[in-house]
Order: sequence, then structure tokens, then C-alpha cells
Amino acid sequence: MDKISQIKEKFNNEAESIIANGLGLAKKGKKYHCPNTFAHKNGDRDPSMSWDPKAQQFYCFGCGMKVDIYGYYREHLNYTHQEIVSELLSEDDYKDTSIQKNRDKFTDEVKKVQPITKECIDYIRLRGINEDTIKRFNLGTYKGEIAFPYYRYETVIGYKTRKPKKNPGKPKMKNITGSKPYLYNIQNTSPGMELVICEGEFDAMIISQCGYENVVSVGAGANSLPTLVEQAGEFLNKFESLIIVSDNDEAGSNMDRYFIEKFKEKAKLIDKKLYKRKDINEEYILYGKEKIVEIIESARFKIEGRWDLDKKPYEGIDTQSGKYVPTGLPSIDYALNDLVPGFTTLITGRSNGGKSTFVRQVIVNAIDKGNKVYLMNGEENKNKVVNKLYQCVIGRDKGNYDSVKINKRYKKEPKPNVLKKLREWHKEKLVLFNKGDSKLKTIDELINMLELEIKINNYNLIVIDNLMSILSVKAAEKYEQQADFMQRLHDLADNYNTHIVLVLHPNKTYRKGQSMDMEQISGTSDLYNKADNIISVVREYEEEKINLGVNGEISVIKNRDFDDLPKVDVHFDKDTGLLLEIDEETNQAVGYSFNWDKSIPNGFQIATDVDCPF
Repeated sequence: MDKISQIKEKFNNEAESIIANGLGLAKKGKKYHCPNTFAHKNGDRDPSMSWDPKAQQFYCFGCGMKVDIYGYYREHLNYTHQEIVSELLSEDDYKDTSIQKNRDKFTDEVKKVQPITKECIDYIRLRGINEDTIKRFNLGTYKGEIAFPYYRYETVIGYKTRKPKKNPGKPKMKNITGSKPYLYNIQNTSPGMELVICEGEFDAMIISQCGYENVVSVGAGANSLPTLVEQAGEFLNKFESLIIVSDNDEAGSNMDRYFIEKFKEKAKLIDKKLYKRKDINEEYILYGKEKIVEIIESARFKIEGRWDLDKKPYEGIDTQSGKYVPTGLPSIDYALNDLVPGFTTLITGRSNGGKSTFVRQVIVNAIDKGNKVYLMNGEENKNKVVNKLYQCVIGRDKGNYDSVKINKRYKKEPKPNVLKKLREWHKEKLVLFNKGDSKLKTIDELINMLELEIKINNYNLIVIDNLMSILSVKAAEKYEQQADFMQRLHDLADNYNTHIVLVLHPNKTYRKGQSMDMEQISGTSDLYNKADNIISVVREYEEEKINLGVNGEISVIKNRDFDDLPKVDVHFDKDTGLLLEIDEETNQAVGYSFNWDKSIPNGFQIATDVDCPF
């Protein structure tokens, strides 16, 4: 006999009175009013619940709810399986168990909760919450503090309290003795399409006040999520989508990560780029209901492509959120209007033709302008990748380096003081994923990992270098899998207002030194058809042009927004590894610096003849 059956057998029909008294079940004749407020919105006026002595449980003929002695403590009073089993099987009388004593203490304390006082109401109003919302959430006052009730079904299982002042001291929220907090505001929700989950009680009240009635908060705090979700798993599974409205801080990011890992696609994250303050309550106080709606609707829109024009009206094409990322080449950046958030760009060219050089240039320009970059690297050693990125930034000054001998050759390493400044320059703005160190192999695994990174960390630029090395050989060679990969990248960029760069090789029809067409990209036509921009990088092989300082050509061969398809000659700066655009009229290249060292003006330019060394 299992533990739960032992408990039921032990208490037998005594369980009827324990449960009925504990839940305050009103009896009419031989039947009881069912406590399932979700199913009986009329309060079960005609009682539909009976005690079944054979099954040792209550059963509702209206909604199907069953309540036995184990379920009473587990589902209605919020005790854990371990607590119930160890306590009820160890004591002869349930009144002697610590869980029942705990409940009795709580019941006594609840008697001290009074109608909410004017002092508490006045403070709550300062948080933007009106009296209708205060009544809806059934707030009270306990020893002069605001009392927030926590329910499971109709039963109050806990109270959290807070002093009615801006700085209430630590901890801000306290539990009344005997409380077993659960999800806050569950009593006002109905199973349906979606549930909004936020962090704090005031946040839940604001979101409800803004029209989202299906809202709960994780009252125990974001750091107690595993236990809370285990308790609330059955309830959460009643919803098709969970919209996670966490705070704009580290704890909020951890909460986002937990729900995504636990619920996968079911969890929808808001666009935190819309935040100007820390949390929903602060946003409401400063910017009103429209801001709250915009933030919550961003979770729907970016995942499902759903745009409710009544809630989020069209405001013009210049209101797109996200950051625009420059490449560092003036003509290319003007033509594309920089790398636009929500777009995908293909960069193509032969091996050793300058693709990776150009990609590094895009990455360091993005970081220097304050963008967060995620580099998915497939081929090159990760330390070499970072070393070359650093060279782009500081390579013009040889005093920034130490020369380190490796076998017969020497390599340049940033000096310790320079390295410290570089780390500060890209702090929280550069993450590298190295395919060779990862066990992720399939397209689903890679995309799911990438989506999680974007959701949690809000990257502005994703660089995938390159298709053939990132995908398995089998997947990379199958056109339908390439098409699927490209479509999913396109969706990620669009859904999360980030820009995704994918590096590709040309196919066998392309000959070195030639200008390139879209059709010469290796792989399925879906790659270039679905891309918003395509940039080709071509290395120069003619000695005459090389002697004039022309080392290559960069061309825009597809431009989603504009007709401009520029083609520019570039000079390769060996010290930095940057490709510098050559001005046709002056025959000069423009070098530029990065603001890694605060003593260097950002964007400082050097005009030089292309055939002269820097």
C-alpha cells in the first residue's frame, strides 16, 4: 500500500469532518457547496458535492472535483508531499501534527486582519492603484500593515504584509505566522488561453487594473520558483501561454530563464527594451496604462505575429524599437541605413576572401556603439577569434601589444593594462558560442539555444560564421533543412527586433575575383530569397590595383528597404585587420578608432592615401 493510501485508510471517514471544517464547507441537507470557485462562478448555490465513504473523499457531481485527506493538505492548504506523509503517518491525532498546528496558528492570526485602513489605502493609491482594484484583491490591514491574501481555490492559505510607506525596511514583505504562500491572485483567474505571471503583488494589481484579469505573481519571489512551480504545475498547465512580465534586473532575467527552460515555447517573454524603469508598477506610475499594454502585448506580438491594432495602434515606420548597427563602411551603411533591427543579412565570399575580416569589423563597430553581440563561431579557434577582434580595436598602436613567441613565429598579445580596458569596453556586450565545444547538433537544438539567448539577454546583433560549419554536414547539404534554418533565423530577427548575420560560401559557378550575384550563393534559393540584405566580399587579385592600395571590393547585392546597391573598393589595413572604404574622388581611405580607451576621441578619423602605409 502506498503512502497516500495509508493516510486515507488511517483517517477513514474522520476525513469528512477534518476537510469540511478546514475548508469551511457549507452543508445543505446531505450535500456540501463545492469550493471550486473556478468551476462554480455562482458559488454552487445548489450544492453538488457529497462525501463518498467508500472512496474516502468528497466528490462534486457538477465539476468533478475530488478532495480526500491528502488532497486537502496538498491542494487546498499548500503543504508539500513530504510534509503531509511524514506528519500524518507519524501522529495518531491529526491535531498533534505540526502542519495542523501551523494551520491553527494561521487561523488565529487571520482573525486579527481588519478591513483596510485609510492610511494603507492612501499609500496604495500612490502606487497608482484604485479602490476598485483594492476591493477586487480583498486587501486588509494587519497590525497597521497592508495585508495581501493568498488563496488556493476559496481558502486563504497565507497573508503577506508590508508597511504602508515608500521605504518599509527589510524585508519589505513579511508572512503572517503559519502562511503557506502560493501564486498571488489565483482566486481572480479563469483557465483559458493565457496567464500573465509577474513578480510582485503591486505589479499583479496594476496589470489587472489595466485589463488583464488573468494575472498572478510569484509572491514567494523569483528565487523560489522551482518549489512554487511544482506546487502550481497542474494550474499552470491549464493555460496555452504564459506571459512572463518580470522585473528589469538580474532576478527578472533569472525568472525569464527559468520559465523558458521549464515551459519552452509556452512561455512568452515581454520585450524589455520597452522598459524605462525597473518594474511594471514604476512604468505605470510614470507612463500610464498605455505603456503597460504595450509591454504585455510585445510578448504576444513577437512570438505569435499577433498585432491588435486597437491595443497597439500604428504609429509610423520610424518607431521601430531596437538598435541600428553600422558596418564601418560609409557607403554601405548609408545604402542599408545600417543593419536594421528585425532584418537578416547574408555575407558571402570565397575562403580567404575577406568575409571573416568584414564580419569582425561589423562586430567591433556594433560593440563600440553600445550593442550587445552574440557570435556563433563554427570553424576558428575561439581564442584566435577574440585576439583578432582585439587587433581591430587597438592594432594601430604597436605599444598596445607584447610580442609572444610561439614555436618559430611571434604573435601579438594585448598588454595587461590594455587587456583590462578592452574587457571593460566589451563588458556585457560580447558572448561567443563555439560550435566545436558544444554538443548541440540539430537545427532544433541550435535554434532553441539561440532563441533562449536572445530572449534572456536581448542581443542586438547575432553573427553566425558560417552556415556550413554551424550545421551538421548532413543538414547543411539538404536544401530543405537550409530553407528551414533560414526561415527560423528570419523569424527570430523579426520577433525579437535583433539583426542576424549569416556568413555563406559561394557555389562552384563563382570564380575568384569576379563580382558576385545572388544565384552564386551556395545552397538553396531560399537563403537569398528570405534574406533582407546580401553583401558580397571579393578579394582583389589584379597586381595593378593591389599596387594602388585596392585590396578588395564590397558590394550590396540585395537591399530590402532601398534601391541602393553600392559597390566600393576597400583597402586592407594590416595593423588593425579592418577594411577601409576608398573614396573614388580623393583616392583616400578613412581610418577610424574605437572608444576602448577613454583618452581616444570616439570616431576619430584619419584620411590617408591608400598606397601609403598607416
